[in-house]
Amino acid sequence: MARFPKLVLALLTVFLLFSCQFQEKVEAVTTVAQQSSDVSSNSILNNWNFRSNIKNDQANAPFEWWIWEAAKYGVSDGKVDTYGVKDGYAFIKVANPGTETWHIQFNQWVKLKQKQYYLISFRAKADEPRKINVKVLMNHDPWVSYFAETVELGKEWNTYTSYFKHPDKADETVNFCFELGKEKATTIYIADVVLKPVDESEVPEEFREEQPETVEYEFDEEEPDNLVNNGDFAYKIVNDQGSMPTEWWIWEAGKYGISPAKVESFGVENGVGFVQLANTGFETWHVQFNQWVKLRKGNSYIISFKAKAAEPRKIWVKLVQTGAPYGVYFSQEVDLTTEWQTFIFEHTHPNDADPVVTLSFELGKDKPTTVYFDDISISPKK
Repeated sequence: MARFPKLVLALLTVFLLFSCQFQEKVEAVTTVAQQSSDVSSNSILNNWNFRSNIKNDQANAPFEWWIWEAAKYGVSDGKVDTYGVKDGYAFIKVANPGTETWHIQFNQWVKLKQKQYYLISFRAKADEPRKINVKVLMNHDPWVSYFAETVELGKEWNTYTSYFKHPDKADETVNFCFELGKEKATTIYIADVVLKPVDESEVPEEFREEQPETVEYEFDEEEPDNLVNNGDFAYKIVNDQGSMPTEWWIWEAGKYGISPAKVESFGVENGVGFVQLANTGFETWHVQFNQWVKLRKGNSYIISFKAKAAEPRKIWVKLVQTGAPYGVYFSQEVDLTTEWQTFIFEHTHPNDADPVVTLSFELGKDKPTTVYFDDISISPKK
């Protein structure tokens, strides 16, 4: 009978040891989970860990991952064969890298704060060793880079980490970009892309800046006589808001379920641009014929265009912020007839206005008909 208590004691000891080891493992798992939660809660990139598919819809979802290929615009042969998400990483198979690093891009728009430090961290590899660029830059012309770094990818996963300070007077909404062009055509793998704000005390000394350069919008020394591209409709309407917003593009509320507003057709005939309206919705902005333009703060401009319509109706010409809250800097209602008319207005761009704005012809609300344009210009007042 004396042996029984010893057996019970031995079993109890084993149980206690196992319980302690199990508790340590649980605590370790909990710690890892907590660290992962901390990273994700501070990350400002959407789908940073690639748990969902790549949306690749620049025009409608620029704050999600999307791919830009130079071949789609005749810039070069740069194009992607396939792309997707698997086991928590993204893969992009490059068919042709083009002639410049930016000829293939894996992008996402994101909002940053001026004078704030950020950590950039990601894992990457490639089927064949090659270089890629990671950048934070303007999402519009002249595409100024606020951060740029080239990294060497090998065939095995590696983690790349850097820090940067977003300059004062820099854009709030920027493009986070992996440039995958120019180098070897192969498959590139990217995972755990983290962009998050950090306190200056967390930044290693080599990444700290005493005073970053102020980044302002760059203009040519002299403004061109006409700030509008293809104002004489010498070539086709590009209609690619996502990639080429400084060319003519059309916005329709019907595409977003806001109203039934939609365009039947558009194009250029004999040097005249036209937009045939199928449904005009119930607000003037439900159909827009737009182009981004660059204006200098405090400068005065002459806005001029010719227009007519198949049936008399009103349209509205505006200069509007390119993003929310879509503040209006200039607005004018005009009455179109079936005969050509020339409309001329003067605008002084406010000192607190955005330098890149949308020149917008609002074609909604009024009669659905065909509207014609020619000789559209915004010229610096001499």
